[in-house]
Amino acid sequence: MSETFKVLEVSCPVCGETKNINIPVAIFSQKKFGTVKIQVPVNAVCPEHQFIVFVDTKGVVRGYEKIDIQMAIITPETDKEVERRLNLRKLIQLFGIYGIFSLIHAKIFNYPSYIIKDKNFEYSEEILNTVGDMILPESFSGSKTIYLLDGPSLNKLNIKDKDALIMDTQQHIFQTPWNVKMKFEEGIVKRALEIIDEQEQLKLLQQDIGRLINEANHATYILQDIKKIYEDELIEQLSKNLKIKTISNYRLNLIKEYIRRNISKTLASKIKSRVGEFLSII
Repeated sequence: MSETFKVLEVSCPVCGETKNINIPVAIFSQKKFGTVKIQVPVNAVCPEHQFIVFVDTKGVVRGYEKIDIQMAIITPETDKEVERRLNLRKLIQLFGIYGIFSLIHAKIFNYPSYIIKDKNFEYSEEILNTVGDMILPESFSGSKTIYLLDGPSLNKLNIKDKDALIMDTQQHIFQTPWNVKMKFEEGIVKRALEIIDEQEQLKLLQQDIGRLINEANHATYILQDIKKIYEDELIEQLSKNLKIKTISNYRLNLIKEYIRRNISKTLASKIKSRVGEFLSII
């Protein structure tokens, strides 16, 4: 195999089928990246499943993550339909489904996103940021969060933002500055893809994200007048005041992250875990 690529043996975490895939050698020379997430589409390893493979800088597979969303394979005929319009389907084609989850998460929670582009990438920072704004309620849009870097520049990459999403246009994700699973992003993208109209897809994303932001804003009002509140108490109060079903712990963690990243770290720190406090005194 050419020195440009390294052969990596991966196994589908769903059906167990194993196959070799080619990964750019430059990825493994970057000691600054602990683990790289590589998106494996349908038909790359097996005919039915897409997944993420976690690989360290030595080229050793460290784990897998399943992706449950089933996307129709984009053929040359369907590719003509999307043309140059940058809609949800086109974004998934460019960055992969997990890449879109990551970009949406970064946009909602105010993480800068650095995308290393190849010479064939035809979209500008302005266009990408405009589309990113279209998934947020209007009052929360307008800030530039996506930055394009000329590639191949992995060896010269110098990003001062430690809390940054770093990926490329070849569907490799080098850094995600969060540890949560992106169930929320997967859920709202899955719902949006059930709609044919591309403008309605973006509106649905905006509505779903808007509900999360509304819950976070309501939690902020509660936190402003208290010294601390336990997670279960905040869940009960939010559910009651907003007249919604009980908020899950996962949803509450998203609310906490939104407050911490977009509103106030001090306010977010008022939300306490009973388990955490108990463990801290034993």
